[in-house]
Amino acid sequence: MADFRITTLSEAEADEALVLARLDDPSIDTDVWRQTVLSQRGEHVVVARRAVGPLVGLARYRLDADGGPRPVFHLLQLIAVDVLRPAYVASALMSEMLWRAREHHCETFRVETPLPQGVEPMALALASGVCRLHSLF
Repeated sequence: MADFRITTLSEAEADEALVLARLDDPSIDTDVWRQTVLSQRGEHVVVARRAVGPLVGLARYRLDADGGPRPVFHLLQLIAVDVLRPAYVASALMSEMLWRAREHHCETFRVETPLPQGVEPMALALASGVCRLHSLF
């Protein structure tokens, strides 16, 4: 597996990261993106790159106070780009997200996803991991 350098997004990397974010949502406005990612108002952005070359990954998250004793780690977006194996990039970013969640003493890790249209309700519940079926026979 390739080694990646994963760092907090810097102002100098904001436009380069926008290219990745637009792979997920082409309608993102440049000024809104810069304001959102550089304001750091509760939302954090990390980027991944190999030793040299362009960014190959981006992850956005926030820590939510959920009324409990510990914050909730809320993964908002994860984008991985690679010609052959984007899963390597995604795996490195997910490892970093889990490390950060543990560093903040989170006990819950949430992933945000758009509500799909026309999906069988049980398929959605099973895919989310919150539903487990057990049979006695």
